[in-house]
Amino acid sequence: MNNSKHAMRGLAWACGIAAAMAVAGCGGGSSSDDNGGNPTTPTSPTAFVLDSIVLPGSKAQAQAETQAQPLGVTLRSTRIALPQLDTTKSEQAGLGQPAMQIGVPRAVAQTTSVAKTQAALQWQPLPDGRTAAAVHIASEGAYGLRMGVLVDSLPDAAQLRIYSDEHPDAVVQVSGASVNALLAQNRKAGEGGQAASTWWTPDVGAGNATLEVVLPAGTGAEAVRIAIPSVSHIYQNLSLPTEAEMADVEKKAGACNLDASCTSNYQLERNAVARMVYVAADGISYVCTGTLVNNTKKDFTPYFLTANHCISTQTAASTLQTNWFYRSSSCNSGIPGTFASRNGGATLLYATASTDSSFLKLNDTPPAGVTLAGWDARNTATEGTAIYGLHHPDGDLLKYSVGAINGYTNCVSAGGTSVSCPAGDAQSNFYSVRWSQGVTEGGSSGSGLFSNGRVIGTLYGGSSACNALNGTDNYGRFDKVFNSKIWSWLAG
Repeated sequence: MNNSKHAMRGLAWACGIAAAMAVAGCGGGSSSDDNGGNPTTPTSPTAFVLDSIVLPGSKAQAQAETQAQPLGVTLRSTRIALPQLDTTKSEQAGLGQPAMQIGVPRAVAQTTSVAKTQAALQWQPLPDGRTAAAVHIASEGAYGLRMGVLVDSLPDAAQLRIYSDEHPDAVVQVSGASVNALLAQNRKAGEGGQAASTWWTPDVGAGNATLEVVLPAGTGAEAVRIAIPSVSHIYQNLSLPTEAEMADVEKKAGACNLDASCTSNYQLERNAVARMVYVAADGISYVCTGTLVNNTKKDFTPYFLTANHCISTQTAASTLQTNWFYRSSSCNSGIPGTFASRNGGATLLYATASTDSSFLKLNDTPPAGVTLAGWDARNTATEGTAIYGLHHPDGDLLKYSVGAINGYTNCVSAGGTSVSCPAGDAQSNFYSVRWSQGVTEGGSSGSGLFSNGRVIGTLYGGSSACNALNGTDNYGRFDKVFNSKIWSWLAG
C-alpha cells in the first residue's frame, strides 16, 4: 500500500504498478450524453490523428459573466464571520477520495434556510430603479471561499455579483439565467438532491466573499428564494506570492519539478493546459489539471479532457473553474504571468473508470490564444516511446516532465482507497511511464501525456515523486477512450 504523498491534504492521487497502492482515482463508471445534443455519428471514427490549432481572437467569445458596473450606492450587507477552522481536521475530511483536496465545507447557520437568507438580505433601491441586497461571509484562516447557494427560485433577469473585501472592484458578475441553466443541466443529467440544486460562487481569491443580488425594476424580492447553508473553505493557498513576498513563502510543488517557462519546447501544447478547481457534491473542493483538445471539424468547440477521478458527475462539472496560461512570468520566477480564468462550468459528455477518463465541453469559450491540442489515437506508442507531460502539481504554476513509456498496466479498483495496477500488455488500458526529468504530484491528476505534440493519455496517478525519482506513473490511454466513445465528438 502506498502512503499518501499529501498527508493531511488528501489521499495520494497516484496509482503505481504495485499490486495495491493508494488510489489515484478509480472513480465511478458513469457516462453522460451531450446535454447540448449528441452529434449524429457514423459507425466508425473518420480520423485517428489530429494536430493542434490556436484559438484566434476573432473566435473567442465573451465570458458568460458580463462586465460588472458600479451599482451607484454602497449596499448594507449582513456580515457573517465563521471562526478559525482546525485545518488539521478539515484536511482529513476528504480522505478516501483520490483527487487532491484543497477545501472543506462549513455550515452557515445564519443562512441555512430560505427564510433565514431572506431575512439576511436587506433590500435597497438603486438610482436606476433596480433593487439590491447583499450578504458577506468570512471564514477565518481561509485562502479562498465559495458559497454554496441553494436555489429554490431565482429570476433569470437577476444579476449575482461576487467580490472580496480585499478586491472590491474585482467583481465577478453572473446572470440568474446562467445559474438556472447550470442547475437545469444537473437535473437533465438525472442528478438530484441538494447538491444538484446548489450553485457554487466563484472563488475570488480571499477568505471572504460578498454576494450581491440585483433585481430589475418591478421584480419583487419575494421572487428570490435562495439559501446559503454552507461554504467551501479553501485552506490550500492557490494564489501566488508577489516578488517581494517570495523569500518568506514555501514553494508549492517539489523542487524537482521543471518550470514550463524554462524550456523552448512545448510552446504550443502548454497553452492547451488549464488548472482546474471544482466542488464535489459534499462541498469539498479539489484541484486537478485538464487539457483542451481539437476536433476534426476544427470549429474551436472547447472540448476538455481530464480524469474520471477528478470529475465524474454533471453536478461537479457545473462547479468547474479553469485558469489558463497559469505559468511563471519567466524561468523559475515563481511569479505568475498574465493568466485568465473562466467560471462557467462545463457539460459532462462522457466519463469512464476503464481508462479513468472524463470528457467535457466547457460552457465558456476559453481566452484567445489558447491551443486546442492535437491527439493521436492510432495506438502507435510502445515501450520506449518518448513522451512528456504538462501539469499543475500541487496546483502550482505549469510544470513539465520528460520520459518514456515503460510498458502497460491494468489498473482497477481494489476496494476502498486502493487500486491494483499489475503489469499488462499492448491491449491494456493504461501506459506505465518512467520519467527521466521531473515528476508528477497531487494536482497533476487528469493532465495530458504528449508524444510528438499530440495527446496520447491522461494521468491516473503513480509513485513518482521528488524522493522517488525512479517511480512510475499510469496514464489512461487516449486511443482506448477515443475508440470506445469520444471519437463521436472529436472525429464524427
